[in-house]
Amino acid sequence: MEALSVKAKRERDILWFFDLALLLKAIDGGFEVLVALLVLVTPPSLVLTMTTFITGGELAQDPGDPIASALNSAAHSFTIHTHYLLAFYLVLHGAIKIFLVIGIFAGKKISYPLFMAALALFGAYEAYRGFMRQETLLQVLAIFDFSLLILTAYEYRRRYPKLAHNSFSLGT
Repeated sequence: MEALSVKAKRERDILWFFDLALLLKAIDGGFEVLVALLVLVTPPSLVLTMTTFITGGELAQDPGDPIASALNSAAHSFTIHTHYLLAFYLVLHGAIKIFLVIGIFAGKKISYPLFMAALALFGAYEAYRGFMRQETLLQVLAIFDFSLLILTAYEYRRRYPKLAHNSFSLGT
């Protein structure tokens, strides 16, 4: 009896953490869509002018300032093509996350494998870029995505044991 309640508590805790992680993914997706819209309505010339204004004084005092130099460099690389590519990427990335999280909360079976595929692709990209460029934020996001991938696979197998067994077996 005691073992059953411990197992039930563990399952409840895992489900709570899974739901929280999904909610965070949906909120993140919403922010990405909003940022994409902001990127679309902000002309690159305004970004360059604002960055030059903000960093000009610091770069005049210390031309080697790493933060001001990085901001200035990022603003210069924010060309028209990069501008639209960034907005497209953010809208696509955010919309996929929102759509799939809604599907999981709505109980759509197909949402689980699609969400796992999206997490694997986005996580692999974040890990590659994060570790190649030593970007800590992307490394953390990759770890979060892979952790959520494991939780999603666990929940999928728990909720749909027959489907999970058939879709994850390799013909055995």
